[in-house]
Amino acid sequence: MDLSLLEALNAERTARRAAVLVTDLDGGAQRLVRAADAGADPLAEPLAEALRSGRSGRVEAEGRQLFLTVQLPSPRLVITGAVHISQSLAPMAAAIGFEVTILDPRTAFATPERFPGFDVRAEWPQDALASLTLDPFTAVAVLAHDPKIDDPALTAALEAGCFYVGALGSRKSHAGRVERLAAKGVPRGSLARIRAPIGLDIGAANPAEIAVSILAQLVGELRRRPARPAAALVLAAGQGTRMPHAHKLTVPVGGVPLVRRVVETALAARARPVIVVIGHEGEAVRAALAGLDVTFATNQDFAQGLSTSLRTGVAALPKEVERVVVLLGDMPMVEPALIDRVADALDPARSRLAAVPVAGGRHGNPVALARPLFPALMTLHGDVGARQILAQNPDFVVEVPVEGEGAFLDIDTREELEALEIHAIAAGTDVDAGAALEAMKAEDA
Repeated sequence: MDLSLLEALNAERTARRAAVLVTDLDGGAQRLVRAADAGADPLAEPLAEALRSGRSGRVEAEGRQLFLTVQLPSPRLVITGAVHISQSLAPMAAAIGFEVTILDPRTAFATPERFPGFDVRAEWPQDALASLTLDPFTAVAVLAHDPKIDDPALTAALEAGCFYVGALGSRKSHAGRVERLAAKGVPRGSLARIRAPIGLDIGAANPAEIAVSILAQLVGELRRRPARPAAALVLAAGQGTRMPHAHKLTVPVGGVPLVRRVVETALAARARPVIVVIGHEGEAVRAALAGLDVTFATNQDFAQGLSTSLRTGVAALPKEVERVVVLLGDMPMVEPALIDRVADALDPARSRLAAVPVAGGRHGNPVALARPLFPALMTLHGDVGARQILAQNPDFVVEVPVEGEGAFLDIDTREELEALEIHAIAAGTDVDAGAALEAMKAEDA
């Protein structure tokens, strides 16, 4: 290997940046492709797959045999909170190759005796992270359940683009956390990336089982990323006739326009590009989404129903897009993790061409669709969506189990909007949302 090439490769390794060494097996020529440059390289697709999987191997391009040698930084796990869950999680993560660091300023907890052989730092996260650089190959799990310890770590992890950010706590405590961090200037789109409650829902009943659920979730984030992400279509062209006195998509919920909440969620998932289909009050929707990294597609025929928006969106997809997740602009409780889950459930090689969230036999949104279904989508007419095609082809559909109402709650009326506001307030307090809604109805009566 040429000395300058070796020096460049070592520089990427030291900086914890991914890179691929491309070797021409016919002539022996070599070149280095940095991860940041892979998308514009002539070998973009095989490079993307190599960087996703971490596996080196042969590829053929333009009649030449090439070998791709992948260099990925070793994955790291930073844990805040030297608690019982951490005592189980740390050795499990180390056993599968993670470098583990535990941060906790409480000296009674952060001791070598409780975590033998691990990098344990009895420091505040904001101090420790100044020297412990976070990056996209780092996972952060905040388990202290103390805002003074957890919040600085969450903020730093989101800013650094860590591949996994999880936080211990109930949905109610997380809602309060989100409001607290948003008030400190953390973008809500970034906050939507936090996996909370942390871990997969496996019915964990003790610290060791919670640790298993966390490890499974973060390994899934690390390993199951497709070579090319799914695109996202946000349908925001409808007239909202059931809310005649306001344009519902631009009505603020918690100070944020309804449609902006949905689009920020899409941007917090892995889906790219995010395309927003506009029509009715299109300029108002554009204004509500100012500053967000989205592409707009205008549906001139929006009055003819949902199918026209779906056709407009599919026609606007770049030709290289193989999968798309379709979101409705009036469903603000969908989470980024669900967008990723339905996209990852697609597998055209196994005839899994569509994926839908389901609970109790009820199908919800968003829906993920693979390219083989795109021509059928372009034939739809009237006020119908993809469900017509899915009903006709049930063997192509994979169901993704979900909990909660996020996949089923859309906002069509002023009453539903007010109920959403009450639930948002109740989530961050000790208020009973159901009782508050009943009181509101009694007052109106």
